[in-house]
Parts: sequence; structure tokens; C-alpha cells
Amino acid sequence: MKDPNSDSIPCERVLEQLDAYLSSELLVETTAAVLKHLEGCPGCSAELESRLRLRDALRRTVNQQLPPAHLGESIRRHLRQSGPTFSWFFGSRNWMLALAGLAVIVVGSATAQHTLSLRRGRQLVARILTLGVSDHVYCAIQSHNYLDAGRPNDQLQARLGPEYASLLPAVEQKLPGFEVLEAHMCTVPGSPRKYVHFIARGQRTILSVILTRRNGETLPGEARLVAQTVSGMRLYKNHFSGMDVAGFETNDYFGFVISDLGQHQVLQIAAALAPALRNQLDAG
Repeated sequence: MKDPNSDSIPCERVLEQLDAYLSSELLVETTAAVLKHLEGCPGCSAELESRLRLRDALRRTVNQQLPPAHLGESIRRHLRQSGPTFSWFFGSRNWMLALAGLAVIVVGSATAQHTLSLRRGRQLVARILTLGVSDHVYCAIQSHNYLDAGRPNDQLQARLGPEYASLLPAVEQKLPGFEVLEAHMCTVPGSPRKYVHFIARGQRTILSVILTRRNGETLPGEARLVAQTVSGMRLYKNHFSGMDVAGFETNDYFGFVISDLGQHQVLQIAAALAPALRNQLDAG
């Protein structure tokens, strides 16, 4: 592993990039550097939490602007009870025009709300999938934490520990054409977070299979955000600065497959792996 204090970026630069980080607009290398800094800097982490709370407050405010479903009926009831003053208006073409205008407002607000929800969903997917890419880049690419030849399976299982050793056969079986070079529990410098990391070589590339605990987070269920569904599991995909990632979730974990093979092939590998890993994890 690299020295966690090497090539770190200053707080001023991180603070300038926080909004772009929250919107998943940074390159994957910059995202990894910001994430590394945040894990070791309480001040910048506190600022990140503050901005997250501000965004949540703004979202709640926008959500409250949608007219309630009963608004049209409430207006009609009020006009009926108002007597002859509004009787002509209520029965006239003016009322129909007004109601049509109200419908346009309600439909427009609902459309805007759906667009906002979809955008938030895309940002959430990107943020979660970026986590897997950052782990892959840090451990498998930059730190090169694997041997040129794969370790024997008993050594790999020992490095995984008893909780995850049973996952190795499933990964090997679902990665035809790849050799598993490394399997271990990996840590994030400056953070208590750990993740299960399988590093495989094949087809002239390095591929990572990563599992990290969800800790209450979940990927959105909006159909337009889902790339594929297999055995009841939703798969998501994205591309970050030359790296393709497919993600999924089990009861307790996010799973990621990352390489530069192209989105279609990475998604195919994830579709084969996800149910097998879910079954092993849930059985454990």
C-alpha cells in the first residue's frame, strides 16, 4: 500500500471541489484523491456533511412545492359554497379554462419533480459506483497489490478469512478466461471502512471484484436507472475516466465489477457474478 500521506491535496483545493464531488462531476483520479483526503481530514469531512445537509434541505423544500392531489376538488367545493357570486364563473367556460390551466401547472410540477428525482437518482448511482472504481484504482492499479502469478487457493482463502473464503470458488467459476491473482480484505487509509477485493488478470486487463458493506445506503429502484435485472437483482453501470463499472447490491453489501473491458462485457460479468455472490453472502 502507498503511504496514505503521500501526494495528498491541500484543504483549500478539496473545499473548492466539494460541490463537484457531491455531483459526481470529477474525474475518477480526482475523486479518489478527494476521498482519500476526506478520510483523513475531520475539518473537510465536517464541511462535506454541512453541504450534504444543505442539499437535503433544499430538496425537501422543492418537494413541498408540488400541489396536493386534492387541490382541484378543494377549489370546486369552495366555489360551490361561495353562493351566486361565483355561480356564473363555476358554470361557465371560464371555469373550464381555469381548471385546464391548473391541470397544466400540476402536470408541469409533477414532471419537474420526476426530472429532479431522476437526476438525484443518477447522482446517487454515480457516487456509489465511483466508490468501487476508486478502490480498484487505489489498490489494483496504483498500489499494484498483487503478484505476477496467482497465489494458491489456500493462501487466498486464508487472506480472505473465514467470513469470505467461500466466495473464492464462486468468483473463479464466474470469471472464465481470468486468473485470480489476489483476494484479500483491503482497508481505506484513514477510515475504518474495509472491503473484500478480488483481483483477476485476463484478456490483457486487470479486473476487480469488490464487496463493501452498504451501511444503510441503497441504490435507487427507478427503472430508467437500472441497466439490467438478473435473478431479481438490479444491475447498474457507469464509465469513469477509462474505467467501466457495473454495480449491484445484496442484503448487506454493494458489489462492483471494474475494468476497462467496455460496459457491455463488464455488465455481462456482473450479471453472472451477482446472483452467485448474493447466494453465498446470504447463506453466510
